[in-house]
Amino acid sequence: MNKCIITGLFSAIICNMAIASAKYMPSVIYKLDSQFNHHVVVVEKSTHSLFLYENKDGYPKMLKEFTIMTGKFTGNKMYQGDKKTPEGVYFFQKFHSAQDLMKRYGDYAKIYGAGAFTTNYPNEMDRRAGKTGSGIWLHSADDDNRVSLGLDSRGCVVAINKDLKEISKYIDLRHTPVIITQDLHFLSYKNWTKNREDILSVVNTWGKAWEDKDFEKYINSYSKKEFKHNRRGRYNNFKIYKKAVFARNDKPVIKFRNISVLSQGDYAVATMIQDYTSPVITDIGKKTLYLKKNDDYEWKIVSEEWSKLDSPQNNMAFKPQMRYFKDQVVEKEQRNEDDSQSI
Repeated sequence: MNKCIITGLFSAIICNMAIASAKYMPSVIYKLDSQFNHHVVVVEKSTHSLFLYENKDGYPKMLKEFTIMTGKFTGNKMYQGDKKTPEGVYFFQKFHSAQDLMKRYGDYAKIYGAGAFTTNYPNEMDRRAGKTGSGIWLHSADDDNRVSLGLDSRGCVVAINKDLKEISKYIDLRHTPVIITQDLHFLSYKNWTKNREDILSVVNTWGKAWEDKDFEKYINSYSKKEFKHNRRGRYNNFKIYKKAVFARNDKPVIKFRNISVLSQGDYAVATMIQDYTSPVITDIGKKTLYLKKNDDYEWKIVSEEWSKLDSPQNNMAFKPQMRYFKDQVVEKEQRNEDDSQSI
């Protein structure tokens, strides 16, 4: 057998043994995947800390820690202008360089420092809760000393310039989540594993029931009380629509892969690639399920989203590197070269 294969397998076994022997695991991360969350940014507001986790065979491993600043006022963001930092599971959407921000906002953009990463706040669960506002970003500051104040932003998460550039190496837009929480809690490994298995069981049962056209099992995966679809409405209307779809003679081929599970507060978020083929529709994209426990402590789907993937067949391993501040690095190297020549 190839020596490299043996070495890699041995490393994986050692890693899994180390994880299995861990006494506590973060309650916000249950399963990671190389497609959607090779790395996860976790913000703990109470300690003004940003933790960078990496994916180790589906399990979270803490990689680095940074000091950050959050909103001027404590508490979970509820409405626009309250200057609070929201709590939830989000994904980075776009990057704006300092130059782009200066063109857009003029001198005011100096408050964003070296650049900014936007997020998808408000997410589906925020909108359901009636939360308003937007523009919750991860960025740096015009003065690194501001970050030490802890509570001084308008709701954004703010790091010093050097740290933002380091964090940026691990961000893959739309595929890197940022989980914001007041207090980062840890569960016993046994409790954490049970939650992980319970959530994955619901997701797997839902997916198999859909492919097998087992309507009762499929619809039972949804919350009668809380489910709401963006187009089909509440549970009863959604049920009627889906029953008609399941009654068709065709049998679609549905495959799910790259499943991950994150959590914050009272809900969990499962993301996956959904590959759907039928005589009517053929598409592939990112499926997002939002789940909550019902009164009987059973995980149920309360909302779902689907979006087309730009490059669904891209299976290349993500490599941390300077992507978003390349121009600044080149400029700095050029200045250093010019300075050395003038000495």
